[in-house]
Amino acid sequence: MEQQHLPSPMRFLEILIDRFGALEAVANSSIKLARYAPEDELAMDLLVAEAVLEFGSSLREAAEGAMEWARARGVAPLP
Repeated sequence: MEQQHLPSPMRFLEILIDRFGALEAVANSSIKLARYAPEDELAMDLLVAEAVLEFGSSLREAAEGAMEWARARGVAPLP
């Protein structure tokens, strides 16, 4: 029986960032639509939208920090 290898923590971060992008798109759309539509018609509350965008930024910073950490130890994935 062949043993399956789990993705690396870096790969998990990449997957999370990619999937989180869809939520960021909804947040950005809600913020832009708020100029023309009442807030109760938006896909996302504006405070939540701002928090989503802030979290996305923090998530990317964490991924960059993890990559720097991995490079410093010689365990970074190949480019």
